[in-house]
Amino acid sequence: MTVVKKLIFAPLFIISFAILIWQLPSFLNSYDLLLSFSLNTLLQLLTLSSLILLTAMLFVLFASLAFDWKFVIPVGLITSPIPMLFLPPDLAIILGVAMLASLLIIYVSLENTLNSYVNFEPSALFGPSIRHLSTLLILILCLIYFLSVNQKVQKEGFQIPDALIDEALKFVPQKELQTPQTQQTSTTEASITPEQLELLKKNPDLLRQYGLDPKILDTINLPQSTQENTQPQPVLNETIKQAVKDQLQTIIDPYINFIPAVLAVLLFFVLISITSFLTIFIYPLLWILFKILERTGFIKFTTEMRSVKKMVF
Repeated sequence: MTVVKKLIFAPLFIISFAILIWQLPSFLNSYDLLLSFSLNTLLQLLTLSSLILLTAMLFVLFASLAFDWKFVIPVGLITSPIPMLFLPPDLAIILGVAMLASLLIIYVSLENTLNSYVNFEPSALFGPSIRHLSTLLILILCLIYFLSVNQKVQKEGFQIPDALIDEALKFVPQKELQTPQTQQTSTTEASITPEQLELLKKNPDLLRQYGLDPKILDTINLPQSTQENTQPQPVLNETIKQAVKDQLQTIIDPYINFIPAVLAVLLFFVLISITSFLTIFIYPLLWILFKILERTGFIKFTTEMRSVKKMVF
C-alpha cells in the first residue's frame, strides 16, 4: 500500500507529459502561431501553457510523496523516450535528455526543501519547485522550437504569414488603400448622373455654347451600381497585400538567419507570461488537494516539539 501511495501521481505525470509532447508537432511545423492574432491562437497558447504547468505540478507531487531516488529515476527514464513517439529522432533525443536532467535537478532541490522545512505549507514548499520546473520545460521547448524552425528556414526560407499582413491592413483606412487613379475616377463618375447625361444628349447646343463637341458624351462612363463598384475591391486589396508583403520580405531577407532565434525568444516570453498568470491558480489547488488527501487518510501529519536555542542576557 505504501508503494501505491508513493506512485499514485506517477501515471498522471506521465500521461500529462505525453499529451504535452503530442501537442508539440503543430507548434514546431509552423511559425504562424506567434505571428497571427486570433482567438484560436490564444487558446492554443493557453492549452500549451496549462499542460506545462500541470506536468510540473504532477511531477512535484509525485516526487514529494515518493521521496526516494529508487522511484524518481525509473519514472524519469520511462518519461524520457516519450518524445520519440511524436517528434523527429534528433529533436526527440535532445528533448528527452534535457527533460530527464531537469527532473533530477528539481528533485534534488525539492529533497533539500523537504529535509529542512519546519511547518508544512503546500504553497511555500511546492510552489517554487513547480515554477522552476515549468520554466525549465519552457526553455527546453523553446530550444526544440528554435532547432525545428531553423531547419525549416534553412530549407524553405521564411515567408511572412498572410494572417499577419491581413491584420496589419485592418488598421489602414480604406481610403488610404485606394490608388490616385481610382480616387480620380470615382470623383469623375460621381460628378454626373444618368439624368444629367440624358439631358445633355437631348440638348447638344448647350455643349456647343461652351466649345464642347457633343460626341464627348459617348466617352463618359456612368456610375456603376453599388454591387459593381464593390467587385474590384477584393482584387485591389489582394494587390496591395502582395505589394506590402513583397516590400516587407525584401527588408527581412538580409536578417533571415536571426529569425529562428527571435521567434524562440518571443515564444519564451509568451509562455512565461501565460504560465506566470496561471500559477496563481496553483496555490489554492495545492491547498485543496492536500486537504482532501488529509481528510481521506491518504497522508497524515504529526506535530513535533523541538528545543530552540536562544541567546539571553
